[in-house]
Amino acid sequence: MKIRHLFFFCLFLFLPPAFGLSVASGWYSAEVPVADATPEARKASIRQAFEKVLIKASGHRNLKGRSGMKNLLEQAEDHVQQFRYRNEAAETEGDLDKRWMWVAFEKGAVRKALRSLGLSAWEQGRPEVLLWLVQEIDGHRTPLDPERDVALVQALKGAAEQRGLPLLLPIMDLEDQAALRVSDIWTVDRESVEKASIRYGEPLVLLGRLRKAGNGWQAKWTLLLPDRQQDFSSASGTAEETVSGGINKAMDWLADQYVPGSDIGEAESVNLRFLNIDGVREYSRLIQLLELLDVVSEYAILESFGDQLLIQAKVRGGRDILVQRLSLETVLAPIVSIPDDETGIQSSLELTYRLR
Repeated sequence: MKIRHLFFFCLFLFLPPAFGLSVASGWYSAEVPVADATPEARKASIRQAFEKVLIKASGHRNLKGRSGMKNLLEQAEDHVQQFRYRNEAAETEGDLDKRWMWVAFEKGAVRKALRSLGLSAWEQGRPEVLLWLVQEIDGHRTPLDPERDVALVQALKGAAEQRGLPLLLPIMDLEDQAALRVSDIWTVDRESVEKASIRYGEPLVLLGRLRKAGNGWQAKWTLLLPDRQQDFSSASGTAEETVSGGINKAMDWLADQYVPGSDIGEAESVNLRFLNIDGVREYSRLIQLLELLDVVSEYAILESFGDQLLIQAKVRGGRDILVQRLSLETVLAPIVSIPDDETGIQSSLELTYRLR
């Protein structure tokens, strides 16, 4: 429990149970190819699996150059929780069957390894990302069709799984086709895209525009954020590699913006004022949100007055990381800090949000 103090009368007596801080178990396991069942082959595959898990759990992919990474991989066998083999039949006659090895690692060991690399595990608050993708071939533009574009869908899902990115693909049924035109995606018509995305909940929206370019492929990507948008591009020899590159770049950007550099170091104290906390229901929603923010190590409720609640939070990564993470919460609207009653001066040290 993150709460240290509570001066909110007896509301806890009437609150439903708080959300559990569950962690996706898939972030601490990986499946990799293995040559055979010999100890040497098993050790090599365990190292490969451990590297994949470090990437998936942290959100960061360029780990090979970090100091200490080589030693961590050499010790990977010490952290194995369980493993198993799987055979996959060859696609064509005469080829050898493929052998895979699934490895699960101890969560605590993975977190400790990440701290030694100056990173932290991104265990809560990973946003779901809804991808609308259009591909242009010979001047003809079509939306991604899950039934027709099987190879592209597999590439997208594979890249998202390797990075631990919760990726959603639209169904592209009659409702989607009626709600959104290909040109809306290609020209980044934000209003139309956001209206069409409502049926999928409240994910972040990623727009992809994929086209054939000479002997290769290029793609432009736009990540729609609550307060802005982020553009980037990818290119490769195949369409599958190009869309995988786009998923990787999206996750790179999200990790840089929303994940503390490390669990090491003293957490920064930040005051948060929340408005529109009119009753038990609103209070419960707010507490559940705070419990799911893994950058908040603990918090204290300092005062409640009218519909306002003032909270002091200890934040890993500091104020800027917290601002970025809260910008993903569509139930919160940031507003300018209200003036101090006595001085009439707005506090630059206090963050103020209105609960929608």
